[in-house]
Amino acid sequence: TQPQTTTTPTQTSRPSSSLLFIVSSSFRSTMTFVQDLLKPGGGIALIPAIRATIVCLLLMVIIMGILDIARIHMAVLAFLSVGLLVSISMFEKAWNDVQQRNRGNGGTSSVRRDDDKEPEKTD
Repeated sequence: TQPQTTTTPTQTSRPSSSLLFIVSSSFRSTMTFVQDLLKPGGGIALIPAIRATIVCLLLMVIIMGILDIARIHMAVLAFLSVGLLVSISMFEKAWNDVQQRNRGNGGTSSVRRDDDKEPEKTD
């Protein structure tokens, strides 16, 4: 004989409206963040994430170098990682300087255009 199994009717679970609201608001905020990143100059928001990623890379490279795993390669990668950190810091400093200069000029662009002047001939 086969054992008898009792089955209960299953209810189709529908997500509650509050869950849908949370998901849709999360999606909207994600899309707003992506749109902000894709605007001109919006990539500046990624600097902290880029910096953290490079610091993690640097730590892993140093640890692997200490453990004697391809030591010369890890030394080169560590040097390049430090260079990336320095270049990101220099970029951020230059960006902040330009932003402060633009705020001081009433939001005008720092690029000067001389539309009345003809370009110089170089040939």
